[in-house]
Amino acid sequence: MTSKLGVAERHAECPLSFKPLYQGPVGVFLDSNGKRVGPQFFRLDAAEAFLAQAGNSVPTCPVTQCRVARVQPVPSLLEDPKGWFRACDADGDKKLSREEVISALKAQLPLDNRAFEQFRANDAAWRTWDVDGSGYIEYIEIMDEDKGLLKFVRDSFSRSSDELPVPDLKKDREGWYRRWDEDNSGELEFEEVLRAFAKSFRIDVAGISQLRESLQAVWVIFDTDGSGAVDKCEFMARNDGLADTVLATMGFM
Repeated sequence: MTSKLGVAERHAECPLSFKPLYQGPVGVFLDSNGKRVGPQFFRLDAAEAFLAQAGNSVPTCPVTQCRVARVQPVPSLLEDPKGWFRACDADGDKKLSREEVISALKAQLPLDNRAFEQFRANDAAWRTWDVDGSGYIEYIEIMDEDKGLLKFVRDSFSRSSDELPVPDLKKDREGWYRRWDEDNSGELEFEEVLRAFAKSFRIDVAGISQLRESLQAVWVIFDTDGSGAVDKCEFMARNDGLADTVLATMGFM
């Protein structure tokens, strides 16, 4: 249930809209000094809508809680690889860390994310490109047409299927819960609940912001031990459970 990665990043989705990153142009949030506020990528359309929604106030990134000044588009990896590399090379040292490479590739390629995440931890495999074991990979090691990391990743981890269908929460609660409890832990984290409702009801960026606030307001009532997760009974209970509370609050009942 618990992971070092955020729910959206595990699925290579935008943290604002929970839509696949690779299906549209992406961007990164910058602060007033032009520095990235975090390693996350966002769908460009969702990021622009999020900033417009803030009006004259200074928005904060919902992931890092840092102030955001603007969104910077990230060039296409396939159409402008050098521009892509520069955008991802946040500190300008002309090399990318393993984490930077993985996040950037997932943001623009349709990959089997579960398999790719296992590759993330495979030190022996990474030594093919990170020969000196420094933890960093340079441009040519990624882009070489014959033996570069990009070619290997596209050949090895291409996405093979679309998302599973989503059962109707009102008609099939058990099926709906199983769909989103992907590790069969019997619990759902805050971001997992947010993502599940957003995708089930096809909520837009503004609606997800409202849903996030509504969930935060009631979460402590159900997450009584402060673990960051709500178990199945607390979620599914008729009328008094988190599911019905959210449905009623958001007008989905």
